[in-house]
Amino acid sequence: MRRVGQEHVVDLARRLDASDSAGGRHCETVARYASEIARELSLPADVCKAVHLAGLLHDVGKLGVPASILSKPGPLSEDEWAEMQAHPRIGAELLVGAGLRDVCDWVHSHHERPDGSGYPRGLSADEIPLEAKILAVADSYEAMTNDRAYRSAITHGEAIEELRRNAGSQFDESVVEVFLGVLSRDTKSRGGKRFAASAA
Repeated sequence: MRRVGQEHVVDLARRLDASDSAGGRHCETVARYASEIARELSLPADVCKAVHLAGLLHDVGKLGVPASILSKPGPLSEDEWAEMQAHPRIGAELLVGAGLRDVCDWVHSHHERPDGSGYPRGLSADEIPLEAKILAVADSYEAMTNDRAYRSAITHGEAIEELRRNAGSQFDESVVEVFLGVLSRDTKSRGGKRFAASAA
């Protein structure tokens, strides 16, 4: 697995997405959200493109996590949680093997938190790449607003409140504010329809 090419690893990620999330669009939606945030932050075009790719691939490390854990409807045991927390590291290793060093650290760090309570390395604040902070916000919003094996979706409004409540601790404050602006603008431009509707 660590020696596969870029096209193959993207295909693997999409297959995992189709089997692991409602509608099979989690990673595609995260990629779109993340690239929108990157553009709003005026990051260079090549970085925005790489952020989109990182969104597609952010969960590829779950290929190394047993399906019984990924689809478990209840809380994970301590050992199961330890296995789940390994997926960013596994994903980064896979991406290095595929020649994607430019995005591997972002994928490795997308569950880190500004307050240092994230995983797998317990990074904090400026130790976390901006691109990983972007992935964290995009990933969390998309996950919260869709049904998962272990819980039902919450509403768009509830997800926004959750992002605001955890800005500065779980999420980067500036990234949250930019994303909320993107969501608000896109909702208005689509006549009240949510941003995610464009994935349908």
